[in-house]
Amino acid sequence: MTVGAIVLAAGLSRRMGAAKLTLPVDGMPMLARTLEAASRAGLPLLLVTGAHAQAVRAVAPDVPTIHADAHEQGLAESLKAGLAAAPAGWDAALVILGDMPFVQPETLRQLVEALANGAPAVVPVQAGRRGNPAGFARTVWPHLMTLSGDQGARPLLDSLHVVEIPADDPGIHRDIDVPEDLKG
Repeated sequence: MTVGAIVLAAGLSRRMGAAKLTLPVDGMPMLARTLEAASRAGLPLLLVTGAHAQAVRAVAPDVPTIHADAHEQGLAESLKAGLAAAPAGWDAALVILGDMPFVQPETLRQLVEALANGAPAVVPVQAGRRGNPAGFARTVWPHLMTLSGDQGARPLLDSLHVVEIPADDPGIHRDIDVPEDLKG
């Protein structure tokens, strides 16, 4: 089974006031850290750009990219652009948020394993809370294509029979949205 990573990197970075995915986190661009974790987990990559597309592509010039033309309408549009552009050989995909550079490769591997074992949808859970990324078998992608706005797949998870995967990884809850987030 082939599971790929759709890395969403299309946001406007309004709260950060700059192209946040290019900002350094522990000495490397935030997006580069996120992509490195996915690569270390053995995932083929697809990067979804939108706002700041040129700067985002400069961080990852060798990663296949799709531009989400409707990215300003919210996260769902970026997700749908990524799903529509995913290679036909992918049986499932993890939807990884570019601004979550602390998710561990082992967590990604656990999610992939659950998808490979037949889970229609997966999400990591740490300390009783669901986190990111979520993963989806191709069979449920049509449901994801009905989303709109800025919520992502959260409203659909329970109806998709999500499997919660225990993860000893606080990175599944840590995204970077404002300058203060870079300090902690």
